[in-house]
Amino acid sequence: MTEIKPTAFKRGVPAEQANGLFGVEDQLIEMAPGDQIVAVVTFSVDEVMEKRRAGEEWPVVAMKHLEPLWDEKASVAALKLRDAAYKKRTGQDALDIPEADD
Repeated sequence: MTEIKPTAFKRGVPAEQANGLFGVEDQLIEMAPGDQIVAVVTFSVDEVMEKRRAGEEWPVVAMKHLEPLWDEKASVAALKLRDAAYKKRTGQDALDIPEADD
């Protein structure tokens, strides 16, 4: 029987056209250390890895699109969606993450 291992993430970020953090370096430098950016991220399954002798396999996902949400209303809406998805997946209330209280 094959053991399914946790998902791995392919290194790297999307190219300029699909990377909303490209070209905003000045804005990011002005942010305080520890400030968080809410973003919408799209991944695809890049490949499924297998170690036959160990009887293990795991998916590898690649980031395809990254869009930071600079608008506060959009960020709050995304955080609500994240928290609802977390609760549905785990059956627990939202994570105790400081930005969720803002």
